[in-house]
Amino acid sequence: MNPVLSIALSGLQAATKRLGVSANNVANALTSRPTTAGAPTPEGVFKAQQATDQSVPGGGVTTQVRPKDPATVTGVDPASSTGLSAFPNVDLVEEAVNQKVALASYRANAAVIRTQQEIDDALLDIET
Repeated sequence: MNPVLSIALSGLQAATKRLGVSANNVANALTSRPTTAGAPTPEGVFKAQQATDQSVPGGGVTTQVRPKDPATVTGVDPASSTGLSAFPNVDLVEEAVNQKVALASYRANAAVIRTQQEIDDALLDIET
């Protein structure tokens, strides 16, 4: 495979994974479980995730998904029987930025693929 296409495809996959992680965080941002101060994170609390990219030798990128540090936070929750709940550590503004960056990355990599296709087409359009 053409190395340019390989690199651009890995960029598309990375952007897709980053967008998926961010969307999952946003979808679960308001989930919570009652807890008490100092208690370990209760079972069933969504743990926020983050996607990090790493370059691949020879070109391209791979994306690792791992829990944020910290993945959950404790906050006041009047609806909780204890008055406190554990929430996923999701910042909606940060997630909006992550989604915009993923979209821009996807568009840029798609443009690379289109440009490479145009170059290939021009090379094959040789008149004799």
